[in-house]
Amino acid sequence: MARSSSNGDSDDTIRSRSKRAREDERYFNFDDLIGAEEEEEEEEPNNEPQVHEQQEGSHVVVITDPELFDCPICYEPLTIPVYQCDENGHIACSSCRTKINNKCPSCSRFIGFNRCRAIEKALESITTSCQNLQYGCKKSLTFDKKGPHQKACVYSPCSCPLLYCNFVSSAKQVYRHFTSSHEISAATLFKFNNSFPVLLNAGSNFRVLQEKNDGTLFILKNHYVEGLGNVVTISCIQPVFMSGFFYELATKAKKDSLRLQSFTRSTSSRQVIDDGPPKTGLLLIPCDFITSDGQLKMDICIWPKLSSILRN
Repeated sequence: MARSSSNGDSDDTIRSRSKRAREDERYFNFDDLIGAEEEEEEEEPNNEPQVHEQQEGSHVVVITDPELFDCPICYEPLTIPVYQCDENGHIACSSCRTKINNKCPSCSRFIGFNRCRAIEKALESITTSCQNLQYGCKKSLTFDKKGPHQKACVYSPCSCPLLYCNFVSSAKQVYRHFTSSHEISAATLFKFNNSFPVLLNAGSNFRVLQEKNDGTLFILKNHYVEGLGNVVTISCIQPVFMSGFFYELATKAKKDSLRLQSFTRSTSSRQVIDDGPPKTGLLLIPCDFITSDGQLKMDICIWPKLSSILRN
């Protein structure tokens, strides 16, 4: 027969409540233990690459050192083959191995043809996104293809040519930004294959040119050379690896005329405005070509790239 306690509960009831209390306490303590372990992990972050299984046959690898797969000598992304010194395993890309005359800069040991297969395997196996992801490039590629891709990525960042604007994005986005964010007077508008006049103050450093249809931006750069006149050239806002546009630039003064046919230089930033005059692809306009009110009068024609190819 079950006994009753002073509050009327039987012994069986008391034992049942006590058992549930112990179970609740056990589960509570287990949760606390998990929480404590998580807090310790946050306080002491693991600097090793983190691997999480994503799907069958593949893993997500989080690399906390962004320079892990860069050559420690030239700091460019490593490509296969990767060499290492015979004594201590210090690595070098194939280009640097030749430049340093096969002598390890870290320990002065010999770097021959001993390949670092572990790094090469990682380069072939680990996939990363392009560094221009924020500018629109969605390409995923293995680390050994990262360097070559970045040197030829059409989403490489370019900047707005106006000095007071800090907008940076891909070339096409810069073209759209310029059209939508700046006044029409900020550039001289033109059409490919059509000659158009440009009037530039002889003391001005540059003038922005914009094609009406696709918005391509060009910089007409003017550099004064004391005692000689003005050096004029045209650059295109686009990644530096891209081919230039064929153009013709002409100017007249009384019975004299000057004409330049050349290809635009490619520039990703407005740095070209601050640079000195180039050594090639320029037109030197003598001082006597400047009008009485200090203006340079020019006629310019720029051809799209396909037309430039057909012309040659």
